[in-house]
Amino acid sequence: MRKTALGVGVAALVSAAAIAQMPAMPGVADPARVTAGTYRADAGHTLVSWTVDHFGFSDYFGLFGDVSGTLTIDPANPSAAKVDVTIPINPTVASKGLRDHLLRPGKDGKAPDFFGPEPSPARFVSRTVTVGSSGTTAYILGDLTLNGVTRPVAIQAEFTGAGANPMNKAETVGFSGKSMIKRSDFGINYGIPMVSDEVELTIAAAFEKAAPTEQPSEGAAACNADKIAPWVGKAATEAVRADILKATGARTARWLYPNSPVTMDYRPDRLNVTMDTGTDVIRSARCG
Repeated sequence: MRKTALGVGVAALVSAAAIAQMPAMPGVADPARVTAGTYRADAGHTLVSWTVDHFGFSDYFGLFGDVSGTLTIDPANPSAAKVDVTIPINPTVASKGLRDHLLRPGKDGKAPDFFGPEPSPARFVSRTVTVGSSGTTAYILGDLTLNGVTRPVAIQAEFTGAGANPMNKAETVGFSGKSMIKRSDFGINYGIPMVSDEVELTIAAAFEKAAPTEQPSEGAAACNADKIAPWVGKAATEAVRADILKATGARTARWLYPNSPVTMDYRPDRLNVTMDTGTDVIRSARCG
């Protein structure tokens, strides 16, 4: 009995010592860690997942990534927060057949089944933010533009953490969110009701605040990523790349596929263009 108690005590001490040596998580769900300012979406760690019911047998689901945009927030007045994000329609799914189905053109001159081969990015712009009594949840009402149609959409959001990103030292805030939309509201009617009209959205978002000296400057020194809009949905041929560099005035550019490894140094005059793997179709761009 004594040996058993002794063994348990030693194990507890070893376990406590091991826990004490574990590194602390950089992000903590402590609103006091959030500082006022404008944060930009961390494209590599901001995802929107979607789920629809298929024939009542199983769910279709996938992800949209490479999200860009900004969050402006002041902890002293969180209800005044503003969110403006652009979501490329670049579905990532386990099945190539499903991805092709989502993006294939219409047949015999008809509308595409879902998005079509060159869909415009979606955009969500908040209008009001109602903060919950806990201070860590919020009801965000805004306008979602999808498939060329704009409709009001609500997001139930929860603050998940804030702190310094250990990779690039940027102040970072994270949120999760849930929303439900009807795709028919946006003119995407294919397969209803066999493929559900209701689409469940699950959001994981990280926003980073660059140091003041790292913020993109105005004028020729900035990469002017917004000026690539005419080429979104087109293949990044050599001629297109040359035209983009000329239009943006970016001093250098990186042509990236999803999950491309990149350096963490932030340069306001460098253009980062995200393309589809295999086709080089341009989906989004940002400075950095």
